[in-house]
Amino acid sequence: MPRIFFYIGGIFAAIGLAFLVGSGWMWAQQRDFSRSAVRAEGEVVALVPRRSSDGDGVTYAAQVRFSDRTGQVHQWTEQGSTNPPRFATGERVPVLYDPQSPESAVVDDLWGRRGALLIIGPLGALFTVFGLLFVILERRGAGQDRRLLRSGLPIDARFLHVFRDTRVKIKGDYPFRVVAQGNDPQTGTPRRYESQPIWVDPTEQLQDRTVRVMVDPTRPNRYVMDLSAVLGDAYRA
Repeated sequence: MPRIFFYIGGIFAAIGLAFLVGSGWMWAQQRDFSRSAVRAEGEVVALVPRRSSDGDGVTYAAQVRFSDRTGQVHQWTEQGSTNPPRFATGERVPVLYDPQSPESAVVDDLWGRRGALLIIGPLGALFTVFGLLFVILERRGAGQDRRLLRSGLPIDARFLHVFRDTRVKIKGDYPFRVVAQGNDPQTGTPRRYESQPIWVDPTEQLQDRTVRVMVDPTRPNRYVMDLSAVLGDAYRA
């Protein structure tokens, strides 16, 4: 597996862990809020339209009015918005509010109390799992490549050409892959071999040369192209 997956996996895992940390902080904040909050009954007085960031859709947030235990009237708009709207204008809804700051209120239901947490938490877990999976698979693949370089069956393959792999893009640039042709160790028929992604073009150094391909004799589709003679020992890392 190309080393790029190690970096991609690391980025995904870091984002996921940040989401998980954020969701943990939100859970603690919501727990403390629920312990001190006071319940009241509110009324949805308006549905506030919000246009999506790309401008293609509209969602609606409930604007809720309620009276605190002193009789003072407060009004706030939910942070989250949905389409279709969660409530209808005039609908009565349960409210939780902070007695020290009544404007800090939420609708007392699962979405009102935990909506953001229900989004960020699973996203964080998903990003973390996929990121770590990429890292583990890349490290496992790198270990297999090192074993093949040490003990694989060597095949001399004739250099054909180098191409830019547009399937992989990093910082606006595409890596190179070396293509060579050698014989399959099991069937003896010619077959194509490709190198791992590299970030220099070794065409000039490889003209009219052969490259060493280290093949797993039991599974010929598992191989690694040894370009250390051209790229130096850094290629083996």
